[in-house]
Amino acid sequence: MFLIRNFVLKVFLLYNEKHILKDILSKGFFMRVLGISTTTHTPNEIHPIPSTSSTVLEYFLNVCNNIDGFETKYIDANQLHIVQNLSCYSSGKENCASYDAGPYRCWAHKLSHENPELYGGKDQMSIIYDAIAWADVVFFSTSVRWTSHSALLQKIIERLNTLENRFSTYGERNPLENKKCGIIVVGQHYQSQEIASRLVETFSQIGFTTHTYGVFTWQRSIDRGLEQVGSNTPLVLKYLKSNEGIDQIERMFRFLKIY
Repeated sequence: MFLIRNFVLKVFLLYNEKHILKDILSKGFFMRVLGISTTTHTPNEIHPIPSTSSTVLEYFLNVCNNIDGFETKYIDANQLHIVQNLSCYSSGKENCASYDAGPYRCWAHKLSHENPELYGGKDQMSIIYDAIAWADVVFFSTSVRWTSHSALLQKIIERLNTLENRFSTYGERNPLENKKCGIIVVGQHYQSQEIASRLVETFSQIGFTTHTYGVFTWQRSIDRGLEQVGSNTPLVLKYLKSNEGIDQIERMFRFLKIY
């Protein structure tokens, strides 16, 4: 069955024959897959082409949507109002994930709902908390930002501290335990693989199950002096259908046990 699934995924990626997946893949397997896009690029009249990172993420979710028994969700984090981390931990470890900090045990969420005018509105990080609780596999996608991931992804990572701290401080089960994490990092240049490696370590420390095999990276050039001309999205789509791109996707999906 593994060889069949392996062949089917290659056929799908190369020719987009969705009906083959439905005909061949085994029945009865169920998995919930969440994709969280953290790019701040929103297509508009001046820049109509979607970002490369969100394009890759949606491509992966589309593969999963065509596997029987799979359910997917997509979150564009840039459309949410996420209050920045309030550094509650700095006042003492018990302040992070405190039972007094509302249903999500997060002061940023609780205080912003009590006084939204002080925080630019009510925090919507609860949408991400709930979606992660629902999921078996979580994809995080980010574009490269000056040798690092996006500021939006960093904001989300810091707000996940309330989940990790339930284990490290309160001795409870980490809500992220046994959840697989896939990482997508794409950009013009500036060491996308190095950024992904750091994210593997970070998400592992938070409590996800991660591995370097659970990573998809792409960069247009290793020349740091090469400025971008035009959108990279058509190029990354071409790469996804290349033999090298397919091999990278297969390696990632095997780790995530998607097929």
